[in-house]
Amino acid sequence: MGRNLIAGDIHCHCSLLREALDKAGFEPERDTLYSVGDISDRGPEPLELLRFLMSLPDYRPVLGNHDLHLRDYLVSDILDGEWMASDGGADTVNAFIRNKVSLSERQEIGEWLSSVPYVRIEEKYIIIHGGVPKGWTMTELELIAALRPRPMGYAIAEDPASSPLWNRSYLQSAMAFEHGADISFLQPPLDTEKRVFIGHTPLSLPFISDIYRLAAVDTGAGHGKKLTVMDMDTLEYWQAGRG
Repeated sequence: MGRNLIAGDIHCHCSLLREALDKAGFEPERDTLYSVGDISDRGPEPLELLRFLMSLPDYRPVLGNHDLHLRDYLVSDILDGEWMASDGGADTVNAFIRNKVSLSERQEIGEWLSSVPYVRIEEKYIIIHGGVPKGWTMTELELIAALRPRPMGYAIAEDPASSPLWNRSYLQSAMAFEHGADISFLQPPLDTEKRVFIGHTPLSLPFISDIYRLAAVDTGAGHGKKLTVMDMDTLEYWQAGRG
């Protein structure tokens, strides 16, 4: 049996991912790699990253908000204006054009992204890009985990307050509790023994909360900082980057 490793928001930094995986001693034929979403945009190696991830024997991602835009572009030629103007979409799209990616490869990547869930629930883990929206229980998470995204087809991706792709209240409550806040005034921990892994919010270091069963692993690779890979069972982690 190999290990279960998880990567924080990668944002097209294939070289950083491979460096962190090398430090972790990643063995693709034995180990499983998970990720918390936002593999797309802001970095220099979109095609290298996508081809590498799709080549892995056991890679288990969830969608991030950036990945939704790339999926919509590849599947339906939808170009969101904000994504193109300020969220790194223009560089990602230009990489496909500049490298003359074939229609068949575009379709293959688009179909692959369309198969990636919003939320992934496994025996010991829950993987979500943003977090657990306030008031949600395992029932809501299980319903979302059973869905498969389709272009522009599900409003859960659009509302920052109620979307697991955008939510930050769960992390904020966990961090407030760790700083001494009264838990009765906070969003309560999810009623589960599974550990929840999230990204979306860049931190200087990974954040762990035992009471919230939470591990936040985005350390800002998309903002010129570090990319983190963590062992999902031991919580040991390895990093690449200069931040």
